[in-house]
Amino acid sequence: MNVEIFPKKLGHKIAEATTVREDSDYDDEFIVKQEETEQQIKTAEELLKLVEKYVDNN
Repeated sequence: MNVEIFPKKLGHKIAEATTVREDSDYDDEFIVKQEETEQQIKTAEELLKLVEKYVDNN
């Protein structure tokens, strides 16, 4: 039985954030747009809420 603890959609968002972080680490001229940064902040906040909920319920 496969139980989904966190939505797959969130996993995709985290993967995108990881790619941006890696690109910014290794590309000296990499510039992140404000809207991309705001989306990553929303993803982090969403992940934090889900983790807190999971911890509280388990």
